[in-house]
Amino acid sequence: MTDERLMAGFRGHTHHGFRGTSPVIELDGVPVLVSMDIDGVLWTCDLRAGTCAQRPLELDAAAPDDDWYREIGLLDDDADEDEDWRPEFEIDVWGIVSVFTTGHLGGRPVVVTGGGRFDLARFDEDMMGGAVRVWDLRTGRKIGKTLTGHELGVCSLAAVPYERGLLVVSSSEEGTLLAWDVATGERLAEIEGSYNGAMGAALIDGRPIAVTGGHDSFVQAWDILSGEPLGEPLTGIEPVVRAIAITRTDGRTVVVGGGDDHALRVWDLESQKPAGPPLTGHTDSIETLGTATVAGRTIAITGSRDGTTRIWDLARGEQIGEPLDGRHLHTCIGIAGTPVAVTAGSGNGILIWDLTRAAPAAPEQLR
Repeated sequence: MTDERLMAGFRGHTHHGFRGTSPVIELDGVPVLVSMDIDGVLWTCDLRAGTCAQRPLELDAAAPDDDWYREIGLLDDDADEDEDWRPEFEIDVWGIVSVFTTGHLGGRPVVVTGGGRFDLARFDEDMMGGAVRVWDLRTGRKIGKTLTGHELGVCSLAAVPYERGLLVVSSSEEGTLLAWDVATGERLAEIEGSYNGAMGAALIDGRPIAVTGGHDSFVQAWDILSGEPLGEPLTGIEPVVRAIAITRTDGRTVVVGGGDDHALRVWDLESQKPAGPPLTGHTDSIETLGTATVAGRTIAITGSRDGTTRIWDLARGEQIGEPLDGRHLHTCIGIAGTPVAVTAGSGNGILIWDLTRAAPAAPEQLR
């Protein structure tokens, strides 16, 4: 029997090699899922036509912009002794693109990537850490500087529009959160969060806010531009925290988080208190998380290692309907005015779910 909540499903390539979320962005008027396959190839998948196309990145431009590298570089082993030294490195896609997200820079769709812990080691054996890079989604060319500063690999990325343009926020294994203005490459903030952790970021009431968590029994909200914490740590969750989001519901700003204790937790950011009891139903780790507004209510969608994707009403504190097929939630987005969830389904295909059918209006909203 066909699930009436399912809008579309298609296969284009294997999606299971990448464990993070895969964003959706509009490209030439078409909503596309930006995804990485098991061979480290970037793809865009047309969510209307159900087709996928490779989007190679110009990875030989991934070198740092530091003066030492531009001026000295590395010696090409095949060069003659009289030839100049010049940069040379072995491309490791998974090292350069461990996590990624998308955004718009001056109206141009871009992909933002974060590297693994050995990303920069290919350029200097004494250097460690993952770099953040921005690429033109249409051409695959790198835009601006290679942004460095993390001592280990990048775990989480977010691209947040703000008053000056596009803000990129990255969280790393050592617990450092860095924020950059993409257009200028200027580092705007350095925050010490949770190591090996998750991070969510959004523009709330005109200001960029991030929430961090990881191997701690709490999550913490931050004002990104000032680098200052917003209140005290939000407690009650057990390590490891793997997925975090920040959103608005019923006029309140709430933080939503889940991880290895299987439950979804919601905190009121102003009161610093839980907004109800933990939401239970998953039987394994919550790995991905998204939020959306459907029929006037804010919902959360969680993807778990237990093989299910579940929908939650944040105001009522309850699960909505039966779980969706597909263990991995890629993203939540609007397509032609319809809020949808995109999951990786059985056999590694992409499934698109109509959230107006999966999470219809609550009974009191229909009166």
